[in-house]
Amino acid sequence: MELKVPKIPVCVGIACCGVALVFQAIAVGGTGWVVNKKTNEETGLFRYCSGHFCFNIESSIMADWFRATQAFSILGLFAITGSLAVGILHAVLENTRVLSLLAIGSCAASFGALLIEVAVFGSEMGETIIATAGARFGYEFILSIVACVLSVGAAVCFALGLRQ
Repeated sequence: MELKVPKIPVCVGIACCGVALVFQAIAVGGTGWVVNKKTNEETGLFRYCSGHFCFNIESSIMADWFRATQAFSILGLFAITGSLAVGILHAVLENTRVLSLLAIGSCAASFGALLIEVAVFGSEMGETIIATAGARFGYEFILSIVACVLSVGAAVCFALGLRQ
């Protein structure tokens, strides 16, 4: 039995999915979506920290747009996980056309979910950040944007692997 060598674009797509998964997992679990250096406060999707004290954010009392951001963030994380799993299967199995299409579809789903997540959070929090002295979008918001871009890159790589 010979060892199947995956195509280079597929390997790059798998790498993009892996990095996007790590970035999105950090973004979902952390507190760096909005950072205020003056007051030493950080707000995440599920936790809020002030100084050395952190508290869970109760979703039931939050606005609908915030709960939608939480939901699309988790959906994006699951879709990236699916993209990575299908990409790995694509690399080791022989019949890859169907797996390429599944990987492209999963990457498109993750892009859609993350785009909605970033757009809703950015539009709703933008005015608050402008009005609050010292507040700015944090590193986890940026990591989620990068994960969104990497999902598009992975889809392109899987599509290139399909053509070869």
